[in-house]
Amino acid sequence: MKTKKLIVVINLIVLFFIMEEVHPQRSIIVKTPNKTIVRTTSPRVIYKSPVPTVRTVSTLPNTTVVVKHNGLGYHYVGGLYYRYYNGRYVLVAAPVGLRIRVLPVGNTQIIVYGKPYFYFQGNYYIQVTNGYKIVAAPENMTVPDLPEEAEQIEIDGKNYYEYNNTLYKVITTPEGKQFKVVGDLKG
Repeated sequence: MKTKKLIVVINLIVLFFIMEEVHPQRSIIVKTPNKTIVRTTSPRVIYKSPVPTVRTVSTLPNTTVVVKHNGLGYHYVGGLYYRYYNGRYVLVAAPVGLRIRVLPVGNTQIIVYGKPYFYFQGNYYIQVTNGYKIVAAPENMTVPDLPEEAEQIEIDGKNYYEYNNTLYKVITTPEGKQFKVVGDLKG
C-alpha cells in the first residue's frame, strides 16, 4: 500500500513538472525572511522590503463615499480608496476605469503630450463627461511623489519604485527629486 502511495505521489510530481514545461507560469513568487523575489521569464525583480506595506483602518469617516466598479465597492475618502476585508478597511490602488465626480484635494495637473492628466497618490485621472476616470499611468510622466506603499525594487541591477504594477525611476529635476514612469510589471 505504501508503494502505491509513493508511486502516485511521484507521478503527481512528474506531471506537475511536465505541465510547467507545457504551460510555463509568467512568474513565481518566493518569500524569504529578508526579501520577496518575483522571478519572471525576464527580467528578475527583487523587492527590497521583506513584507509589503499595507495600510488598514478599522473605521472610516462619515464623509466616505462608496464607488462601485465592476460589481465591487470602493470606499473613497480624501482621495484614497479602501476595500473592506476581515473587519478592516485596506487601502488599495483604484482600478483603471473607476469614475468619480470630483478630484481629490491636493491633486497635481500634469500635461503629457498636450493632454491634461491629474495625479494624486499613485492614481491617474483624465476628465470625462460628469467627472473623472482612473487611467493607466502614462509612459514618461513625471510625478512629484509616490504613495508610502510604493516599494523599492531592483530589476537587472537597477533600482526602481513600484506601485500598482507601475515602475518609476528616480530623477532629479530643477524642482528636486521626482519619479518618472518607465513601464509596468503587467507585461
